[in-house]
Amino acid sequence: MLHKTALKAAGIALLTTLSSFSAFSLSAQADVFDQIFTPPTSAEKRAVLADWASRSQPVQGWWVERSIEDEGFKLDIVSHTLDGNRHFAAVRTPANHRPGQAAPILVLNHGGWEGADADWALHVAEDCLADFFVVVPSYRGEPLRFDGRAYRSSGQQSLIDRDVDDTMALISGVVRNYPGAQGEDVSAWGYSRGGGVSLLLGIRDPRVDRVVNVFGPTDVLTFDDMADRVRESYYGDDLGPFYRFPAQWMRAHLRGQMSESTVRQKLLAGSALHFADQLPTRIQTHHGARDQIVPVENARALHEALDQRSDMQVNEYFEYRFGGHGELRGLDRRAVQMLCSDR
Repeated sequence: MLHKTALKAAGIALLTTLSSFSAFSLSAQADVFDQIFTPPTSAEKRAVLADWASRSQPVQGWWVERSIEDEGFKLDIVSHTLDGNRHFAAVRTPANHRPGQAAPILVLNHGGWEGADADWALHVAEDCLADFFVVVPSYRGEPLRFDGRAYRSSGQQSLIDRDVDDTMALISGVVRNYPGAQGEDVSAWGYSRGGGVSLLLGIRDPRVDRVVNVFGPTDVLTFDDMADRVRESYYGDDLGPFYRFPAQWMRAHLRGQMSESTVRQKLLAGSALHFADQLPTRIQTHHGARDQIVPVENARALHEALDQRSDMQVNEYFEYRFGGHGELRGLDRRAVQMLCSDR
């Protein structure tokens, strides 16, 4: 709900004046919100694609911070730098791996805004996944937790877009530093925010050929409720960073510190739906019908967009009738089956 500030004044005339001004101001701001959250033009999409193409993700430095052995797997805590930021991640080698032995890569993209647990990589070993390099990135400004210690990546947190930069650089580092890691065979599996990262990773990085998206946001620009929720966050409701970031951009815009085109470009750069024609040909999506964090319409819209393509090898959508933004029964089995098929 929109927060309304009660106006107090000593005189009726002043109260009337202030009330009229406030109503005009709120109405004007509402118009600005509605104007920002509208479908992108072809020119705006081309601008985002050009911006992505102009970026480079060179791996600068590579350090192994710690290594452990666990039931035939090796887990490394690694770091590298990108955009002047130190970025930490976990890399699990395939079971009983010999250097040079070819193996695909699976990137696990976490949800939320509190960082990632490195040992997640050790728990994804069903079926063929035991033979993968499994990579768990933290994102800029967040910790990677392992064995009681937090390895904090530097930089400012991002709304999906720059998380993809970090992950692309990490993949390059794994390919360069782990003989046998197959840069041409990369899969991504992500939850919530990480689902959005996984989808955009598939759009931006041609090395990624399969994506499992679990209740990830697909459209932060034109989804029906987006403007309303960002407006609520702007006026003080704590709806979390997913809406706080756009609210901060709107505040900067209304103060004249950020242009409308810049705000829209930032939102569009986190919206895989508008670039669905460039996703890989194997996509599997899971979403709970009762999700109150990322509305299920995000998944439905993406599935419908992919259904329009004639080249999709896998376009699977599983909607869980009683599912929310949490455990979805049967998800792991379906995801592993898709990731391991045709290998």
